[in-house]
Amino acid sequence: MRRSHRKRNPRRTPGPERVLILSADVGEGHAAAARALAEQIEASPEQAEVTVIDGLAAMGPLLRPVVEDGYRVQLRFVPWTYTIIYWLLEHVLPVRAIARRLLRLFGSRPLARTIAEYEPDVIVSTYPAVTVVLASLRRRREVNCPTIATITDLTGLFFWAQPGIDMHLVMYDESMESVERIAGEGSVSLVRPLISAEFLEPRHAGDSRRSLGLPEEGRMVVVSGGGWGVGDIAGAVKEFTRVPEVTSIVCLAGRNEQLEHKLRSAFENEPRVHVYGFTDEMPALLAAADVLVHSTGGVTCLEARAAGTPVVSYGLPVGHARINTQAMAALDLVLLAKDTDELREHVQASFSSSDELAGEPHPGSSQSAQPAAVDLVLKATRRVRQIPVWRLRLAALGTWAGLLFVLGSWILSTDEVTTVAAKVLKVHPLVRVATSQPDVGVIVHTPARDVAPVASALAARGIHVSFADDAHAPSDGRVDALSAYGDELLPEVPGSSPLRWLGTRGTLRSQARALGLHHHFYYLQPRGGLSVGQLVLARTAGAIPVRGALRISATAPLPQRPMRAGDVLVVELDGSAASVAGLERIVAWLGSDGLGAEPLARLIRSPAINSSSSGDRASSAAPVTSSASDATSGTPPSGVGPKLSPKSSGASTSGTTV
Repeated sequence: MRRSHRKRNPRRTPGPERVLILSADVGEGHAAAARALAEQIEASPEQAEVTVIDGLAAMGPLLRPVVEDGYRVQLRFVPWTYTIIYWLLEHVLPVRAIARRLLRLFGSRPLARTIAEYEPDVIVSTYPAVTVVLASLRRRREVNCPTIATITDLTGLFFWAQPGIDMHLVMYDESMESVERIAGEGSVSLVRPLISAEFLEPRHAGDSRRSLGLPEEGRMVVVSGGGWGVGDIAGAVKEFTRVPEVTSIVCLAGRNEQLEHKLRSAFENEPRVHVYGFTDEMPALLAAADVLVHSTGGVTCLEARAAGTPVVSYGLPVGHARINTQAMAALDLVLLAKDTDELREHVQASFSSSDELAGEPHPGSSQSAQPAAVDLVLKATRRVRQIPVWRLRLAALGTWAGLLFVLGSWILSTDEVTTVAAKVLKVHPLVRVATSQPDVGVIVHTPARDVAPVASALAARGIHVSFADDAHAPSDGRVDALSAYGDELLPEVPGSSPLRWLGTRGTLRSQARALGLHHHFYYLQPRGGLSVGQLVLARTAGAIPVRGALRISATAPLPQRPMRAGDVLVVELDGSAASVAGLERIVAWLGSDGLGAEPLARLIRSPAINSSSSGDRASSAAPVTSSASDATSGTPPSGVGPKLSPKSSGASTSGTTV
């Protein structure tokens, strides 16, 4: 790419019109179109100043390797993946929208800064990805000069054409309707192909062959893989070595040095095969050739049409190359070969056609009546209606509000920062209770449908526990039944999920009302822990979480660590006979250490030990002893009220008030 070395003054000074061309080194076609336009501008009597830069590189260091190197690797090694990506971009609107969004997100600011350095009067893009970002900058008032995009393909224009481009220059009349459908009426103009003027100069095939040192007699075939040397070049060349009438086969490997070396090694003993790397001799080669076999289409096909050379497409039927060449074949602009048999047939048919058309004007001459691209570029006018400032500000405000909403929702829905939030809110989940009795508070977590049968089975064995049943508000009958068994129900919040935390306060309050709990009360937190939203809303409901010193499955092996008096143990049951037997096994294991199992409410009402003498207070639990005045005020952080009978304390046996 050429770059002007003239430094721009901070202040704009009068001078010739400045044209900035944004191209990309993604295939030779985009760069060739940029060079051709620059040549036209430099030869124009308007004496405009033109600068060509790599627009993809100007969009920042991230996009260039992803787009350019990724595209090159795909076409050379796994071309079928490009077909999938291209199909998704063309047919799946959300995928296309995401791709555009990512291009704008990463490329807008760097490209805007680069454009500002050159202070152009008009900007031309020859590469679709750059066009997407340029159009966005134009509509958002970050670029105020006219913008132009060149389109060298016939189809697949969903990135080539953009509403934010003032004018699209197309090389095929058939493309105009598609562009206007995307970018609006009056957004497109048909121009002469953006190719070097050398392709339009009259050339004799014999003279061109002599200048290239090739045989003047017989048939000559040029096989091209484009600027990157992709496609089945070797297969095509091998097929033509079997055609006696072909005296010269020219292989164009482009910038693919590995392919060039491979072709030279493969055909070193075949004198008819001539291998070229990247070459400036394309005008002479096309004039000398009887037919061009090309893998990618694009600008090379325009050059061949201008030179009057028939084109057969073969070797890379993927992505936009397949769709573009299929459309060109439907218009009889190229012949499309699916395999080497069709390739040979089409090439031999082209030989016959070239004989019949010998001496007649070449097909490209009919386009000379179209205006040159330079005339439209130097007279470019503004067409795009830019987005009003108020809409841009409203969109920016909406974007930030959306981001804050998403971030806030994530923070409130996750348990990643709950520990920090608990410290800020001074919420201490209950782990153990300071007590002088050798008991452990047991909470059984089981589905609501299994609570009654499990409680009955445990009561028959003299085991009494607290139950939690997946955050259901219990009926009066269930509360009375558990009270008769000597058990209790504990409020609970369900596991955290996006936005489900919003119902935390209502869930806890409905359970508390059903259980006769008032003011401050305990609830069982989910197995995975509380989200920030659950923690905050539960606190506003006056609820204190119970985490427990240990949480295990009834059917799991017995824990290795011993339990201590006052620990809260949460046991997961599934309601099966095996899980009930597992709970009995856990209670027996506690008994072997001299510990009994009690519901949480009874453990909290048990006499407290003297913390100064025992040093056995739970580090994160709500204190369990206080004076009667503390109980009246309902402030569990300073202690739990005197353990009176249910009637006098205001608590039923199905819950605990603190």
